[in-house]
Amino acid sequence: MALRKPKTKEEFFKRERETWDELDALIADLPDAAWLRPGAAGEWSLKDVWAHIAAWMKKTRGIMPRLLNGDQVPANIQSFNEEQYLKNRKTSLDVVRRRIERERNQILSMIEKIPKEQLLKSSRVYSWASFSTFNHYHEHIPALKKFRRVVMRKM
Repeated sequence: MALRKPKTKEEFFKRERETWDELDALIADLPDAAWLRPGAAGEWSLKDVWAHIAAWMKKTRGIMPRLLNGDQVPANIQSFNEEQYLKNRKTSLDVVRRRIERERNQILSMIEKIPKEQLLKSSRVYSWASFSTFNHYHEHIPALKKFRRVVMRKM
C-alpha cells in the first residue's frame, strides 16, 4: 500500500529518511549470518532484499531522464525482480551493503535536482521516485519485522 503523497519536496525527503530509518532499525544489529538466511521476503535473504532495493534505485536513475521528458516507460516488475535476483545471488554481502548505500545516495541526489512541480505533479515521475525509495521500503517492512522476530528467537 502506498503512503499518502507528500505535498512538498521537504516532506518527500523527510518521509524517505523516516522510512529508511525504520527499515534500517529492523536489521542494523543482525549478525551477518542472519543476512544470508532465507525468509526475509519469501525465499529471499535480507541480502537479496537489499540487492533488490538497490537494483530498483539504479533502474529508476537510468529511466528518470525519460520520465522527466514525459516518455512512457514500461516495466515488467516480476521479470526485473527475477533477473536481478539471479544476477545478485552470488554477490557478497559487503558488496551489496556498499551498493545500496551508493545507490540510495545517488537516487536521492537525482531526486533533489528534480523541480518540485515535476516530482510532485507528474504521476509517473512521482511513482517511480517514491516506489524506488520510501514506498518500496514500506512494502518490505512488514516481512522484515516478521523475519527479525524469527531470527532473534533463534539467536
